[in-house]
Formats: sequence, structure tokens, C-alpha cells
Amino acid sequence: MKPTTDNERQARAEYVESDNAFTLYSRSDMADPDPDHRDGPATAERRSFSKGRSLPLQRVIETEVIPRLVLAQRVLDNPVHEPVQPHPAAPTPEDVEAFAALARLGNTDNAITFIDAFCARGLPITQVYLGLLAPAARLLGVCWEDDVCDFTEVTIGLRCLHAVCHALEPRFAPVGQAARSGRRILLAPAPGEQHGFGLTMVEQFFRRGGWETWIDGGTDRDALLAMVAEKHFSLIGFSLGGETHIESLASLIRDVRRVSRNANLGILVGGPLLLQEPLLVKRLGADATARDAEEAVLQAEALLALQGRGSERLPG
Repeated sequence: MKPTTDNERQARAEYVESDNAFTLYSRSDMADPDPDHRDGPATAERRSFSKGRSLPLQRVIETEVIPRLVLAQRVLDNPVHEPVQPHPAAPTPEDVEAFAALARLGNTDNAITFIDAFCARGLPITQVYLGLLAPAARLLGVCWEDDVCDFTEVTIGLRCLHAVCHALEPRFAPVGQAARSGRRILLAPAPGEQHGFGLTMVEQFFRRGGWETWIDGGTDRDALLAMVAEKHFSLIGFSLGGETHIESLASLIRDVRRVSRNANLGILVGGPLLLQEPLLVKRLGADATARDAEEAVLQAEALLALQGRGSERLPG
């Protein structure tokens, strides 16, 4: 594994998605980490734990309170983050459906023209990614599951989205943009899964945020562990698409922590399954999750602030 290059990103634009699990997340309002009360009414105790399993107060503060405060403050301080209010030009569900249908035809130029119309109306590029590209990819997955589209149509659609993502890259995360010190992340799917388009999107958000990004295709567990033991990564981000691979990912995370050159390594997990079951973070042995690529960068910054830059683990 090595840092992704322009040629590798172009190659990924030609990648054929082999399954229907996507690592694309829904838009969230980060000014308030729980604006729609997804976690239920605000109470003194957000979770119930049986006796003997209750978390010490310090651990609750470290894992629940501080990260939320850090994330909220970073939204206020970060000029790159887009306004949380819906943009007047934001794509509608009908727009997403039309764009997905266009992608299934495989004409990248027409798809980019469709996007340019939204940009001309003032839609920020981040909302193009989160409000159009990501939902279109999810819709392709739903069409496959519901037998609305056949394998060929979905494959052509995903290849088109890859090509669009690559074409938009100079606008979104310019090549050659210097990474900020101490920010290096490895992105990988859960063992047995492949998420080409989702990881491509997440990578671009991290590079836009000043991170040096590495991507592992998920084909060789031993190679990933060797890389983590050899190189100092600030964080590793794993995507999880389905329940089948929960235990294998939990096992991999344990091994990653054991061999990591960074003794304070942070681990992010994301994917549609985490949206439905956020408490899987604890079961997987990770530090945090995110509901979309933009929030993933904010979570990564929060973990970096909480854990420091990480210390080197001596060989042996």
C-alpha cells in the first residue's frame, strides 16, 4: 500500500462494484450533534447499563461529552464547513432519481453537465457530493436489491459515478494540496467487503481537510497489518456494509491495535449498518462513527485532539 496517486484514482474510476453495500452516509446537522433527537429525549442518562458494566464517569466524559463539544466547536471554527441550513439549490429526491437514471446510461459528460447546473445555482461542492452523488449511489443499491435494475445497469451507473468523482476532484480536493502535520489516515473496507465508490468519496473529503490518505482494497489482511506495524497512521477508517462481517472486522481491529506503530491509534467505523446500530462501535472496538463523509473528518479531528498525535510503539 502507498499514498493514492492520480493514476490510481483514475484506475478506481474504472472499478466495477461487486456488491451492493455502500459506505455512503446521510447528511447530518453538525451544529447540533443530535438536532432531530435521534438518541431520544435529552435525559441525564443517555444509555442504560447493568450493574457491573456501568462506565466510570471519566470514561463517559471522554467518550461522550468531550467529542460532541469538540465537534460542535470545530463546526463553528472551521470555515471550510458548509452552512448547516439546507441550500435553496439543494437536490430534491426527484433530482437524485434523475441523476441516478442518467448515471445508468454511463455518459460521464452528461452527468457532469447535470451537476454543473446545480453549481451554477450556487450549490456548494460538498453538498453536490453529499446531496447528489451519495444518494444516487444508495439509490443504485436499492434498485439492485429490488430488481429494478440488472447487474449491468448498476455496474455502468457506479462506474459513471466513479468517473464523475474523479472529474470533480480538482474542484473539491485539488491534487498537490499539502497535508497538515500529523494527519495520516488509512481507509479500508471490512474484511470480505469492497466499497470502491464510498471509499473514493471519503478519501476526497479527508484530503480536502488536509489529511494524507492511504487506501487498502481489503484483499490482504496480513498486508494491512504489516503496513500498520511499519507506518505511523493517526487513524484508520473502516467501512462496514452488512452484518455478515461484524465479527471479522472486530477481530481485525483488535489485531490492528495490537500491532500498530501508533500506540494511540484512533479507529473510525462507518457504513449503513452503523447508522442503524450506532452501539456497534463498542462491539467492534472502535472509537467513533460518522453519518457521512463530512462528519467523518470532524470526528477524526476530534479524536486527534483528544488523543494527541500518538506515540511510537517500539519494535518487538
